[in-house]
Amino acid sequence: MVWSCSSLPGHANVGSGKRSTVVSLEQQLEFARKGHVCIRRLFSSAEIKLLRQRIQVQICKEEEMLAAYKHRVSVLCPGIDLRSVQSVKQARALIQSKGNDDLGFLQMFHLHRRASSLDEFVFHPRVCQAAAELLGSNRVRLYQDCLFIKLPGFSVTNWHSDLNMVPLDTNSFLTFWIPLHSLSQTDSTLHFASASHTDFALPYWQSNRGMDNLERRGYSIETYRELAAGDATVHHGWTLHFAPEQPVSSSSSRLAWTVSYFGDGARLLSTKHARRKVQDEDLVSFGGWFKDVKEGQVVRHKLLPLVYNNGFV
Repeated sequence: MVWSCSSLPGHANVGSGKRSTVVSLEQQLEFARKGHVCIRRLFSSAEIKLLRQRIQVQICKEEEMLAAYKHRVSVLCPGIDLRSVQSVKQARALIQSKGNDDLGFLQMFHLHRRASSLDEFVFHPRVCQAAAELLGSNRVRLYQDCLFIKLPGFSVTNWHSDLNMVPLDTNSFLTFWIPLHSLSQTDSTLHFASASHTDFALPYWQSNRGMDNLERRGYSIETYRELAAGDATVHHGWTLHFAPEQPVSSSSSRLAWTVSYFGDGARLLSTKHARRKVQDEDLVSFGGWFKDVKEGQVVRHKLLPLVYNNGFV
């Protein structure tokens, strides 16, 4: 599904040279400078309610929750045969007894592939245009959607940058982080190391383990408090971010749906020249298309559809 500028709500005729923008110039500059920005009311209250209802249907499926727990077992308990994990209870016990880190979150990858009712949100013209404006790209492709679940008592999500887990040779990548309900001061929100996406020396010399004391490097750590349902934050693929624990005292889980996009023309990373390997934590996300593309080849695959084409289909 490809959206053209002329089909977007609020657009003037493409030929006139005038078109409205989803993201203001000030927000585009903030994103370029800091590597993150908040877009208030990206979705209307009716839209976010519908999105939440459709995602809730997926969460309630036993097989979806078990798959999410098995993914965390694969990451936190290396060497465990996942075929032996038959229940959520068993997975939680394994993580608690054999895990190399606390359980910080659950992920459900590519829900839109299993629930076509989510297509209108993944391919929403407002979101796809916003991605193009922030990336400064005329052509944009979908990378993935992913639901992040933090149950009360779940621990910290460690500092990381998304592109460390993406096998694309590109700098043109971003993620929309969309809470499915209003977040209070105590809920776990993303915290960003502002301008870390511009710091070439950091990933060149440091491993992820060396990024725990970012304030010492002079970064300003920023977050967006009290996000309303329908608000979204957007961060660049190299922007470092983390999320604190969801308080045990919280009355509900923190649910955030993410959608990632990249500029068309990105190539598959070449292992021959790579300084280090892509982390395979998200192999479940890119495994469906990875073997169909040769190293160094422009990545164009039916699982990574073109979603924005600057007025041309």
